[in-house]
Amino acid sequence: MRLGLAVYVAIASGVLAACSAPTPSTLEFVDQSPLQPRLGEITTIRFRAIDSRGLPQPGVRISFEVQAPVPGVELNPPEASTDVGSGIASTQVVAKGGRVSSVVIVARVDGLVATSPAVTFAGASSNSRQFTFQCGSLSGEGSGGLHAIGAYDQTRHLIAGVKVDCIAHVGDRNGDGISGAQVSFLTEAGTIGPSAVSLTDVVGNAKVLYKTSLPLPEDVTPGTFTWNPLNDATHTGDYIAPLWMHPFAWVEEPIAGYLSEPTFQEPRRPDPVRPGRENNPRDNLVSMIAITTGEEAFDDLNNNGQWDTGEPYVDLTEPFVDNNDNGTWDAKERFVDANGNGKWDGKNNQYNPVTLIWVQERILWTGWPHELDVIGPASRNPRPVIRQLFPLGAVTMTKYDQVGAEFLLSDPWFNSLASNDDQDGCSAGTIGPVAVDPLLKGQAFTYPAFMVVRYVIRDVRDPADPSAPSYSTALKWEVNANCYFTASKQEGHKAVVTAPKVSGTIFP
Repeated sequence: MRLGLAVYVAIASGVLAACSAPTPSTLEFVDQSPLQPRLGEITTIRFRAIDSRGLPQPGVRISFEVQAPVPGVELNPPEASTDVGSGIASTQVVAKGGRVSSVVIVARVDGLVATSPAVTFAGASSNSRQFTFQCGSLSGEGSGGLHAIGAYDQTRHLIAGVKVDCIAHVGDRNGDGISGAQVSFLTEAGTIGPSAVSLTDVVGNAKVLYKTSLPLPEDVTPGTFTWNPLNDATHTGDYIAPLWMHPFAWVEEPIAGYLSEPTFQEPRRPDPVRPGRENNPRDNLVSMIAITTGEEAFDDLNNNGQWDTGEPYVDLTEPFVDNNDNGTWDAKERFVDANGNGKWDGKNNQYNPVTLIWVQERILWTGWPHELDVIGPASRNPRPVIRQLFPLGAVTMTKYDQVGAEFLLSDPWFNSLASNDDQDGCSAGTIGPVAVDPLLKGQAFTYPAFMVVRYVIRDVRDPADPSAPSYSTALKWEVNANCYFTASKQEGHKAVVTAPKVSGTIFP
């Protein structure tokens, strides 16, 4: 007997119904990979079907969709069946374009719904505005802030091997750190090693070790600070000296002209140790640069994730090491030939989405004064680097008394001495019944042409001690305080400078 069409349909439907997986009891989000996807990367989103027994359920057809439409986000495939054994089905998401995108993926089976956490895609290109390069770490890894290291002894002789970690941070235009970026480094003086190339870590930091060594910093002519440096096709617009050197307070004779009106003229002095040489702060200002591949910064006015005609952008020159701090390349200065034409090029007057981006860091090498810098004959040392401010004469003290002392101090180039330890300050150096305590101590954060050093001279007798003796007669005392300055946080030596002599009498 032949079966009719209706019978065949009924039988086929019954077979298909018997083979289809029943609706799972639970649908759950499993994971995403990678956890922090970048624009253009494929991200896998996985969901699991669980049956009524709490076991992974295979063969369940799951459909996927984006919770809310997001331009540039693609989802593939839109449907998938769960695997045997794991009960997992997956889909892949990719976000294209230049904007941050955040999406939530929804999985559905009949009436069951499961959602993923928000998946955020960050920018992919290194951005020149987010590229930083700093030495030292004062507030955690990569924080920067150490601006000077002790590099010379009293005779101007180089102390090689004084070191500091320098860290470049690479980020995209949204501020997210980029891992695995290759960063190269060049320096005017000293060495960056053991390699001048480093890769950024998971947060976008690339660390290198900087050390004092030959070659020495370039000896430059004293200049004039301006708040409006040249910024044109061949000039970067950088200040002649970083603001942490206080160039806005410059005068030619900072010690003698203490508290005088700034003239913006760079300090300068004849070198009494090396006749015929003129010292100024930027003689030991070392320029170094970090370089990587990325995009020039721009203002995304319409928030479409890409540069459009008319939007402001930062036009970069080819990378160069600015030995003389004039903001442009000069013969003999090192540079990177980005376009391979055999010469240094300035700004090209167009936005570059892929180019060499670079950033400059500067660090001071300092030394401590020779006796000739302090009290040498006026003909040889017309501009001493130490000046007593207080007291200016003999001091009279009574029992339990104390008095403050302060003096101005510069290194031989009219820079503050490198001070990189929390315990830096003045102590000891006393003759008689007095003691010295540092009034100010700690590491320096800025480096003007001089530092004001303060300490306290006090009666050694303790007012809390009822048995403290009274003297039968007035006693004379003298203080030549020893002031300590640490060359570097990393195994740095200490420079010792003797403060101007202070003397007086203490009465019973």
